[in-house]
Amino acid sequence: MKWNRMPVMVAVAALTLTAGMADAVGRTSGAPVSGPGVAAPTDHTGSQGAEVIVPAGQARTAVASCPAGREPSGGGGVRSGKGLFLTGSAPRGNAWEVKFSNKSGVERRGAAFVVCTAQSHTRVADTPLTVPAHSQSVSSFIRCPGGQVPTGGGWEATGTDVVGLRFSGATQSYNVVVFNDSNAVQNFNAVALCSAVAHEPRLGAQITVQPGDEAVATANCDPGQVASGGGSFPSGQAFIGASRALADGTGWQITAENTTGTAQKVTAEALCTSS
Repeated sequence: MKWNRMPVMVAVAALTLTAGMADAVGRTSGAPVSGPGVAAPTDHTGSQGAEVIVPAGQARTAVASCPAGREPSGGGGVRSGKGLFLTGSAPRGNAWEVKFSNKSGVERRGAAFVVCTAQSHTRVADTPLTVPAHSQSVSSFIRCPGGQVPTGGGWEATGTDVVGLRFSGATQSYNVVVFNDSNAVQNFNAVALCSAVAHEPRLGAQITVQPGDEAVATANCDPGQVASGGGSFPSGQAFIGASRALADGTGWQITAENTTGTAQKVTAEALCTSS
């Protein structure tokens, strides 16, 4: 089932916070992985929360929590198949919360994914922005406090049809772009986690997603580094269905689904640290 789309605005790249599930070698799979948490060589470890069933045409919320004494540095979500999209992905206390909207016409399952650390972070939320019906938002940039850099982030929205398009970190700022797939005006605000510990953004190879297909993009950290969070750069409207750390924690992968009639380009991003 295709969604109605408006032409992509030239000034902004469209992106989503999650995409189809994939295993450690980048192959898509039919259901969320329920294996052990991701092991990382530093303080950051990732894990998947409990699955939620999302009936066709409905929305559900999933949560992945950190243990006592640890807090999120970043996160995302995973899904069981095409047509299930992230319509919210953000830190919530010591957990990561995602909202899924099922456009597939059949029942799907999804789960939140969180990277946890003992390091402290500053949560910074942008001023809420208005997104007209069936249109793309203006770009929302969050600036971390002085001396701090982004470790991960996402967005919160007033409705369940504000799909993530772009979420990415830079030297000291975090950028989010969303698409409002509803018939009503919606509000959203970008959310970033910031740290005084050094983190660096790393981009993977650009992939092409054909119309009606999904594909997995991966970004790898440098040797000795692990991913604290991650995101995606699209060149068009390729919506994210899943977003999570690699199985060994040394990078980030996203699954992008193309619901348009033309090929779209997507690049994954990992926010990496050696601390």
